[in-house]
Amino acid sequence: MLMNGQNVTEIKGKIHRVLFAGVAVAIPAFLVIFVLYPLASVLVTSFYRQGAFDFSYFSQLMGGRHLHLLRNTLFITLSSTFLAVLLGTILSLAVHRCRFPLRRFFHYTAILNLISPPFVSAIVFIMLFGRRGLITNQLLGLSVSLVGPQMIVLLQMIGNASIAYLVISNVLTGLDRSLEQSAMDLGASSRRVFFTITLPLLMPGLAAASSLAFANILADFGTPILVGGGYRVLASEAYIQILSNYNLGYAATISVVLLFLSVWAFGLERWLLRQKRYYSTHVANVTEKVKDPATANNRHMPFSPLVLGMATLFSLIVVVQFIAVIAGAFTAVWGYDYTLSLRHFQRAGSQLFSSLNNSLYFAFRVALWGPLLGITTAYFHHHSQKHWKSLLNFLAMVPFAVPGTVMGISYVMAFHRPPLALTGTAVIIVLICIVRELPISYNSAKAVLQQVASNLEEASRDLGASAWTTFTRIILPILAPAYRAGMFHGFIHVMITIGAIIFLITPRYVTITFEIFRAVNSGRLGEGAAYAFLLTIFTALGLLVLTALCALPGLLKKLVSRKDEKR
Repeated sequence: MLMNGQNVTEIKGKIHRVLFAGVAVAIPAFLVIFVLYPLASVLVTSFYRQGAFDFSYFSQLMGGRHLHLLRNTLFITLSSTFLAVLLGTILSLAVHRCRFPLRRFFHYTAILNLISPPFVSAIVFIMLFGRRGLITNQLLGLSVSLVGPQMIVLLQMIGNASIAYLVISNVLTGLDRSLEQSAMDLGASSRRVFFTITLPLLMPGLAAASSLAFANILADFGTPILVGGGYRVLASEAYIQILSNYNLGYAATISVVLLFLSVWAFGLERWLLRQKRYYSTHVANVTEKVKDPATANNRHMPFSPLVLGMATLFSLIVVVQFIAVIAGAFTAVWGYDYTLSLRHFQRAGSQLFSSLNNSLYFAFRVALWGPLLGITTAYFHHHSQKHWKSLLNFLAMVPFAVPGTVMGISYVMAFHRPPLALTGTAVIIVLICIVRELPISYNSAKAVLQQVASNLEEASRDLGASAWTTFTRIILPILAPAYRAGMFHGFIHVMITIGAIIFLITPRYVTITFEIFRAVNSGRLGEGAAYAFLLTIFTALGLLVLTALCALPGLLKKLVSRKDEKR
């Protein structure tokens, strides 16, 4: 019996070692195939024409007739990024550094704006300020449409302010408040404290928010098409070249330029942060209190009226957006007949529920499987040799710097022919969304493993536990918060994404975000608003379902413990 038990243990140990070795090989192979291979396909397509090495696509793009696309892109992206980060900083200061009874309202509206469907701002803008807009036409009697680059910048600023707010808030809440308090005790004014202490310590958050907003704005093709009034940028041109002209070579060249700009932005962020060190010797505790909170809040925050005014304006805009979307969804004909009606939902018919079902199908699968890839990659990165660590880290972080539009185009070019002819299937949409979400769960898991995992693993091995037992009973529970973070972020992102998947969508797998874009682009604002309204509702319901799933193990444990106590 003892020998049989030993044999079983040895067999299990061999199976676990083979399993670990297989996963250790499978993860880099997966990343090479679904990260590097698509990007390499874009590069090859951009430099080859009719089977020969050729720079004609780049000459066409950089020539006088098309050079304005690059200028327009840089103007829109840089302007929108600066304003979005500025607005995000103002929101962060209003929530965390101002004494205002309703400051949490700013936080909730920022989150609401973050999970709002794409093109909501464009829908509301056309409804209020279009040629038949409620404000321009109905109230002011004007027959104009306020479209152009300024409107693109405005909508991009509003749409990306929430991303900047979350990033900067994480840094702001972790700052050492004693530095600011000491400076004030020495007689420094609130403005001097802000510009010499608070703002420099916020630089990592400002840089990270800028690179994220830059990449998002760079990849956005929908907003310029809807409210640009013919003002074209590189992302919208790539969309037109693929779906209208089917010019894959020119689209690939545009993608290479977009990829270069995005990588340049992330590289600039890293370079700037390496020039100086932004930290204090004291680790801030978010629960600790300063000596006099009332005085500190008033004196630490210069320009409080301006900050609160801008934050209030942003929150009102977000609220108005959702009110207008709901009104547009239940209005007969916006601009002509404002009576309540369900005609937009009826006109959408079965397509509405089919597209909604597809979106939920993709979102739940990415939410459940995507974080598993991220935490597993982080685990093997933690246990790899130095050169393998660098490779894994590079492969896992590349999707973070690649604009969604570029990633979508690269997948079209890489997987529309054998040996991996995946275009037209649901699998390719799930895969690209998983790859896009990989950096979120990977970074979260890597941070956890760097802090606590090594000591616990050593203790587990010293007590005789196998590698599999240690991984399943110690490491996975530790990584649960990273998994949950990736799960929630992945679900939200897939529900509202369009840039990365629009080139992979087929009539069978149309998503609700694509329906929103198609309806608004065709002038059917009511249908677009109806789609956006349902998307918001079901995104919130999906998050509630995932929250309940996360809370279920804890509830079961409580029930079991109560039964044991009664016994």
